[in-house]
Amino acid sequence: MKIRIRHKKTTLFTSIALLLVASLTSLYCWWNTNAWGDDAVCEGTLSSGDVQATLDVPGRVSQVSSQTAIGRSEFTCVVERTSRFIGQDNLRMKMKTGTAEGAFPFTTAVWKNPAARSYFARGAVSDTSGYVILPRSCWDKVGNIQGSRTIAPGPDTVAIVEASVEGGSAHRRSLARLLTHTAQKVAKAAGCSADEPAEPAAFVAPDAPRTAAPHNLCGLKGFSLPKAALAQGLAEPGHEQLNEASHTWACDVDLDGTDGARISFAATTDNIILDAALREEKEFKKLPGANGSVVGTDEAILQCAEGKVYFAANWSAEYQGVLLDRTHNRQPSYSDVRRATFQNFLDAAAASRNCPQVTMPR
Repeated sequence: MKIRIRHKKTTLFTSIALLLVASLTSLYCWWNTNAWGDDAVCEGTLSSGDVQATLDVPGRVSQVSSQTAIGRSEFTCVVERTSRFIGQDNLRMKMKTGTAEGAFPFTTAVWKNPAARSYFARGAVSDTSGYVILPRSCWDKVGNIQGSRTIAPGPDTVAIVEASVEGGSAHRRSLARLLTHTAQKVAKAAGCSADEPAEPAAFVAPDAPRTAAPHNLCGLKGFSLPKAALAQGLAEPGHEQLNEASHTWACDVDLDGTDGARISFAATTDNIILDAALREEKEFKKLPGANGSVVGTDEAILQCAEGKVYFAANWSAEYQGVLLDRTHNRQPSYSDVRRATFQNFLDAAAASRNCPQVTMPR
């Protein structure tokens, strides 16, 4: 009789142990994988599989918040990937439709360090952010959401889908795929998908940073910053990083002496960037004797041997601060220094692309 009781107790303990293991395994899978999860989040706008691949760490993908515009294609969505017991930091990503102005990837502080991005058709990504430009037919149809309001696109704006990541790094190629798939859904919802973004096939990563050659910056023969654009101990060429994608060339020059001091240069034949730049037509002036070429303050579109090329330069706020201090009540003026810097770049970059030599107007 005693033996039978022990056997029953053993069987009971074994059953409890197995049940406990099964429960803990289920909880672990629930907390640290996307088992039994939804196929899409944010009202179906984002594929859960794409989000998982982008936030490429162990954990469960969940929707934090989602906002859509009734009867329109605008959206904003926050998702996160969380885990328990495995020591993995949580990642959070925000994706949204947005509006930008002009050739925004190369002219704004929001999209700084263009050489550090990886480029693909109509977009680019870094470890923590990315964008895809929607088809031209969407630019007058897709706006953005601010608070509880939907902001319609303006006459000069460019429609995009953008993403930002907090808490770690995204998988770049997967982020490009997520942005493209989301942009396709937005374009379809807005009724402007005839020229929707294609799958990101070609994907060009940046070169590793290297020591800058002051008289051949960015690998351009004879290119240097004007003497007035340098400040001993405050702004001197340190390191540079290049990206030489087939349609887009970019170079970031870090200046030694001041944290964050940087100047970025770019040249692209990407038609959608050319169109975006010319949305701000009032920012450009036609050049006499240079058929089809126009210039702005820090950007130009030149009619070159193989078609139009867009050129731009962008100064970080820290570098601008150094220049403003140095040129205060002095000659050359701040605007003269910027003009001379862009002229030097334009001379060297235009020569390398068989473009006409032009002089920046005062």
